[in-house]
Amino acid sequence: MSVYTIFADRGTDFGRRGDPVDGDRRKVFPAGFEFHPVTNSARLEDGTWVDKSHTYQGVPSDPTHLPTQIKVGGGKIMPADLMMHNSFFVSGKFREVVEKLEPGLPQFVPVELVWKDGSHAASYFWFYPCNRIDGMDREQTTHEFREKSGLWMNRPGGSYVVNLQRVRGRNVWIDPRMSGFNLPFVSETFKLAMSEASVRGIGYHAMKTT
Repeated sequence: MSVYTIFADRGTDFGRRGDPVDGDRRKVFPAGFEFHPVTNSARLEDGTWVDKSHTYQGVPSDPTHLPTQIKVGGGKIMPADLMMHNSFFVSGKFREVVEKLEPGLPQFVPVELVWKDGSHAASYFWFYPCNRIDGMDREQTTHEFREKSGLWMNRPGGSYVVNLQRVRGRNVWIDPRMSGFNLPFVSETFKLAMSEASVRGIGYHAMKTT
């Protein structure tokens, strides 16, 4: 079993950007948490943290201030199925694949893509993985794990190693113990399903596993 992180692979075919027309990402935070007024974070019963931040944390976000429109450049050629502006925004095709793999877990918030002239381009969705898995192997990962904070700290030359037993049966997740890491992890099943559905624009980075 392989594990990957994913990224928006713009490449030569998708060398364009998307710029929000409205919204304010600085006000997009996880929904349903009471954050400490000084640390701007909340500690959960399992010892992990949720920060008052728009970054991926494996929990739903309050969509109130998410952009509802994104202006897409590069000519009127359909964009990739996965693009990014701080968070991923994805096509209906991408959404269908994920919902079959992880029914009821991810959060999808509608966002309209528009061309430079303001005309409708496509109906997409902000994508938030809502599954938190402490997935790194404590013995083989060579970064430093700090017991007090419950977080991994990056060290020069270190490497992360995913424990397959910890992530078995899951296809899209966020590791809550990786401080500042803002990309989802996905399974080989996810990668194959996206390929079979001809979903475009996803880049994969293979992780070490044990």
